[in-house]
Amino acid sequence: MRGTTRIQEGTVPVTGVFSRLPLPRSARGALLLSIVLAVGLGAVDVLIAVQVRTGLTPQGDRVASAGRSIGELLTVVRAADDRVEATPPASPSAVPDDLAPRARALTDEIVDDAAAVGLEADATALNSAVDTWTITATATRPVYAAADRLNADLDRHRDDLRRSAADAHNTLFVLHCTCVTVLLLLLSGVAWTMWRRIVRPLADLEEHLARTTTGTTGAALSSCRTEPWLRGVWGEAERTLLLLKESRHSAAKADEALRTDAATTYGLHRVLTAQDRPGPGVCAYGAVLAAEGVIAGDYIETLALPDGRTALLQGDVAGHGVRAGLLAAQAKSAVVAALRLGRPPGVAAAAAWSVLAQEEERFTTLVIAILDPIEQRVVWLNAGHEVVLVREAGGRVQALETTGPVIGSFVTDPEHEWQVRERAFGPGDVLVLATDGLTEARDGSGTMLGPDAVTDLLARTDPTPEDTVRALYTAVEAHGADWERDDVTVLAAALATGR
Repeated sequence: MRGTTRIQEGTVPVTGVFSRLPLPRSARGALLLSIVLAVGLGAVDVLIAVQVRTGLTPQGDRVASAGRSIGELLTVVRAADDRVEATPPASPSAVPDDLAPRARALTDEIVDDAAAVGLEADATALNSAVDTWTITATATRPVYAAADRLNADLDRHRDDLRRSAADAHNTLFVLHCTCVTVLLLLLSGVAWTMWRRIVRPLADLEEHLARTTTGTTGAALSSCRTEPWLRGVWGEAERTLLLLKESRHSAAKADEALRTDAATTYGLHRVLTAQDRPGPGVCAYGAVLAAEGVIAGDYIETLALPDGRTALLQGDVAGHGVRAGLLAAQAKSAVVAALRLGRPPGVAAAAAWSVLAQEEERFTTLVIAILDPIEQRVVWLNAGHEVVLVREAGGRVQALETTGPVIGSFVTDPEHEWQVRERAFGPGDVLVLATDGLTEARDGSGTMLGPDAVTDLLARTDPTPEDTVRALYTAVEAHGADWERDDVTVLAAALATGR
């Protein structure tokens, strides 16, 4: 081919007939033209597919519907013949009243479907035959003949539709192959353009920066060979030193902000895990192990009530992390405030509900247990909390049942949703409260620790709150390869042995 052998920037050397064609004069123009061609072919492909679907499929449905209606019509005609033969009339009569409307309705459907596929003449003949038959019940032969002719034409039309569908599918296949070919050519052009305009210039830039950082050259970045698509990269690289100075200043500010955030985080952790001293005659021990950092969605509290009893509470806000921790702190504060004012457990649970009433995706479990060392009884409210157990002095472990639903925005009557239960609680008994992170700790095969293992462990544990909590945490760590997937909180309490 004649023409220049050197390609100048932004031009495509063409001679002869190609010089008169509207070809793009740059790589960017060629890329845009390829994209337009690919999009155009794809649009044509989609339009043809839609046309085939909207053209052939409805006609096929009409043919099938007409065939079904003809079969039902012939069934009605045979039923009428059988009835007429069973009770022959004294003189010619019309089709029985219960069959004529059905035959007329089926005929109307057949006429509509046949007309939609261009078989008006056959449909009209069948319609006339049915009209005559409904007047004289014995005139069935014209109906059968017209139905046979229409069925035969429908079969021929169905064959024509199948051939049309096959032709359309072949056309679509050719278009698909064309689109794939154009896309492959487009990808090849993009790859070549990326190599020439981006990859190779960036490699030159990398080499020059390497020489600059090692001190082997003192030339400015602007002395490098540049390409139009990457010309701005060199200018940005020359401003990098100034940006590094600004970044150093910003990093100092960020470090100061991190120190402030760390103080806030540990403060929130102390709010969630802080426990007051229990009242006289009660000893308690609890701990919170967060799944993320030090902030958990779990919260605990041990509170000496004004009447000499001791309240223990534990809750678990759905989720974990800072957001769950903030809601947990608010819920805990609301419950503690209600109990300090001498309010019953039901009112305290309603106070926690007021915190979560506007949180559609958050809820909390809650258990409030009040130990009375004088009466040697425990009163509790359990709002959907999973692990609420009493390990009796003899080693038997019993679960304290739930007394109401979990606390969330879906609760409609917070003043009456949660009930209170009570039972005996004597010396040597241990009350154990734990979140579901305890029982759901999983080993390497995905098997959970489960409530049965917790119950068996409690039955073998020394009846002191601290030993109980430590034994449960040890069991979690030994069992759970993935136990950090959720917060784990355990709180245990018993009557003081010196009482």
